[in-house]
Amino acid sequence: MIGVVLWSDPSDRKAVFWCEDQGDLAFFDACGPTMDGMPFFDAGDMVQFDVHMEHKLRRAHNPRLLQEHACQGLPDTLRRNTPDKAGVTAQHSAEIIRFDPAPHSTAETMCLRKA
Repeated sequence: MIGVVLWSDPSDRKAVFWCEDQGDLAFFDACGPTMDGMPFFDAGDMVQFDVHMEHKLRRAHNPRLLQEHACQGLPDTLRRNTPDKAGVTAQHSAEIIRFDPAPHSTAETMCLRKA
């Protein structure tokens, strides 16, 4: 799987990846010696990784850096395009529709194009 790092914590060696299939986010925890001595990922880096489900949570493992800063402004762009929660009125019910990934998505669709 290919993804973009949305968030990372180098001191705890944890990261969250936005996946190319536009499905659930993948969570990475570098526990153990697998990445000792290697620089950790930054938000916006493009990575390739293996993914598996663990207790209804998508877990990434064996990540490899493909390109540093490939989508450097992505986390900030997503924050800016999120509706302001203070101005939204509470709904009493909602219909949640699961997004099924497109069968032919590419890594190029991962990054939002700059205006």
